[in-house]
Amino acid sequence: MATESKIYHGHCYCGAVSFSAKDVSDIWYCHCKQCQHLTGLYIAAAGAKREDITIKGDVNWLPISEKSTSGHCAACGSYMFWNEAARPTISILAGSFADTNGLEVKGHIFVAEKGDYYEITDGLPQFAAFPPNGTR
Repeated sequence: MATESKIYHGHCYCGAVSFSAKDVSDIWYCHCKQCQHLTGLYIAAAGAKREDITIKGDVNWLPISEKSTSGHCAACGSYMFWNEAARPTISILAGSFADTNGLEVKGHIFVAEKGDYYEITDGLPQFAAFPPNGTR
């Protein structure tokens, strides 16, 4: 018997962009240089398959590398999504979810790029880049 997927909802700060996503992965902290430049530190994000996300509102998809884009609300500028066309998922920044009940933080990725000005001391698993076996 198949179980029903939980659908998560969220929005930007001003509410002009909203989304729903099903089969959302757990949250990972990303310490890569892209995230540092976009936010000033690291991000907390969960992923969902592209076809399992519905986005309403005007999103500015800005190129941040040759392979990836970041999605921001066109009205308030909230950074909400990270997308790499070659990956089957879109990352959703955890702060954009209305409710994260049922999601947990799995660990830290791209710690090889983290800033020298802070330490990771929470005891969660750490990976130099993506975790092995596509567990993200």
